[in-house]
Amino acid sequence: GKKKDKKAGKKGKKEKDLTPDRTIESLYEELVKEGILVQYPKVKVSDYMGEYSYLGTTLRQANIEPMPSLSDVRRVVTEYGVLPMGSQTVHENSPHVKSLMIAGPHGTGKRMLVNAICS
Repeated sequence: GKKKDKKAGKKGKKEKDLTPDRTIESLYEELVKEGILVQYPKVKVSDYMGEYSYLGTTLRQANIEPMPSLSDVRRVVTEYGVLPMGSQTVHENSPHVKSLMIAGPHGTGKRMLVNAICS
């Protein structure tokens, strides 16, 4: 006999609009008022202060990978987080990076780096 496709007859449930009488502007205004949407501070990547590690260069020449300096972090964030978003040519020719993981102790400027990428 013929086998019928069981999925063919099923219809997905249509999701109901929970805010049919609200405008996008009023929803946005409520999200801002409740503190869910906040404006990030305008920061430049160059505001992330850090010195170049001369010892790191010497260690790399000896095939020893040192701890990254703040200038190394700033350079990598610029290369992988900022430049591909700003230039179509760089975006097409650079390695495709979907995400950046910024980790470190409290107070080291992780949020400032994120704000700099967003600016």
